[in-house]
Amino acid sequence: MALCSLAASAQDSKYALSDSPQASDVSLPDFDAAHLTFNHTGDMDLGHGQGRLAVSEFDLRTMLSRPIPLADDWLLVPLAEFTRTNLSLHGTPAGSPFHDDDLTSIGLSAAAVHLTKSSPWLYGLWGHAGLASDFQHVTSDAFTVDLAAGAGYRVNDSLIVGVGGAVCNLNGDLAFYPGIGFDWIVNEALRVGIYGPSFITAYTYSPDWSFSFRAEAGGGIWNVNDALGNSRAIELTTYQCGVFADRHLFEKLWLSAGVGLSVGNKLEYTKTNGDTLFERAPEAALFGQIGLRLKTW
Repeated sequence: MALCSLAASAQDSKYALSDSPQASDVSLPDFDAAHLTFNHTGDMDLGHGQGRLAVSEFDLRTMLSRPIPLADDWLLVPLAEFTRTNLSLHGTPAGSPFHDDDLTSIGLSAAAVHLTKSSPWLYGLWGHAGLASDFQHVTSDAFTVDLAAGAGYRVNDSLIVGVGGAVCNLNGDLAFYPGIGFDWIVNEALRVGIYGPSFITAYTYSPDWSFSFRAEAGGGIWNVNDALGNSRAIELTTYQCGVFADRHLFEKLWLSAGVGLSVGNKLEYTKTNGDTLFERAPEAALFGQIGLRLKTW
């Protein structure tokens, strides 16, 4: 996500392609210097008499500094994240591997993006190290390392397109995800783009109000232990589609709120090698989100 957003910042050449780039000063629909959000998805029927699931998530993400200019037109952006996810289950039968759980993810990452005034091409690298667990028994299986790379092309002053890929969980159940993206400034008020796993249409109504439609991937993977002490993983996959309103509060701080539908849900209980032991596809359900977004440092 950081790579896609930073690459899209080349649209705002006043900042991203200046002698002293400040990518954190650009206005993008999915780029914040920091944000703090709370998201809740209501009861989702697990089907087959397996009960119902509700998910609450507290998410804090922040850049650790302004983008750092490096040699040869490279920008380095260090980031940190903390996510607390609560799984609340009701009516699950005896023997179900799923139960109420508080799951935590913490991580550090760095994105490096190459921008030049003389070339329409953009390049980026991203690395992430994280820990995701219920913190009851923390083992090496709770640690993950991910890498990504991408390239973009600035077609004109209003459009940039890109392609890339990510290799996730290098030290465990390795997975590769290819991706495409674009950022299109339709006019002064409307902006449309695919930023990694997110599709966003953003409309700036005034300097103090903006509205958007977002379709974003969510969920996570956490390491847990079963009753016998075996290392297992809980995997939650969801896609949230909704409408959001952002209100400028003061300085660079904005209030954001949204509602929508959580679709494409999947809850899995797996071995550390990725073999599925138990799987359910929760039905679609409403979600609500509220948070604070800091646009720049």
